[in-house]
Amino acid sequence: MPSEALEYKARSRHEGRRSEVSVSKGILFRRFSPDGEDESQMGDLVFDNAFLGQPFDTICPCKRWFSEVILSPYIKYQQDNIHVAIDQASRRLVGYLTGSMGGKEFEKLQYQMVRRQVVSFAASLSMPWTFFDQSSRQFATHVIFKGESERPTHPDTGAHWHYQVDRNFRGRGIGETMMQSFLDDVINAGYGLIWAEVTSYPEKPQSYFRDRGWSIYDSKPTEIFANHVDFPVEILCITKSVSEFEVAARAA
Repeated sequence: MPSEALEYKARSRHEGRRSEVSVSKGILFRRFSPDGEDESQMGDLVFDNAFLGQPFDTICPCKRWFSEVILSPYIKYQQDNIHVAIDQASRRLVGYLTGSMGGKEFEKLQYQMVRRQVVSFAASLSMPWTFFDQSSRQFATHVIFKGESERPTHPDTGAHWHYQVDRNFRGRGIGETMMQSFLDDVINAGYGLIWAEVTSYPEKPQSYFRDRGWSIYDSKPTEIFANHVDFPVEILCITKSVSEFEVAARAA
């Protein structure tokens, strides 16, 4: 089975790799730990930021379900490409990066897992005790019928990433440090391109990403937040060559 092969390749790379740990300005950076605590705190963080940097409960109040939809493909198949940041004072997870070097095979598995979970969720919302949860029903219906068509085109090759940082810890270089750790893996694996799906809206227009050296590979308007905001929102696929990161690092 392709999924079994992908899981085995991910596990093999992880078993052959030391557990890197670094500390900077009171933040401990390390790889994901499968003990359950990282996964739980990552779920809290993604839910608290998923609505354009705000909590997602306005759109869908089901935190555990939503977090599993977003994170479970990475935790199951790309666990060795997850990096976390821990505040040493509180011992709380304040940032994470999920990455993938699984290519189109992983994207296909990810889509299949997400769709199964959303369909299951939509079916459960027909039950009487959730009858008035109109926002959740609209969200699930939108993902099922429009979700894939609103995703931008991705490169055929390259590694992709996504990260979240606690709003109280932003501006401290946490995302940049996690990205560098992932980039080290990407370079060692021989990839030449890195890409991500990001959300663009008036506070973060396309120029926000271009000014930071990213190219816009593709963009698609999305209506997933249409009932909650009065401005247009796009989903972008942004790309950057690994060599550009290396040049920037040498210049720093």
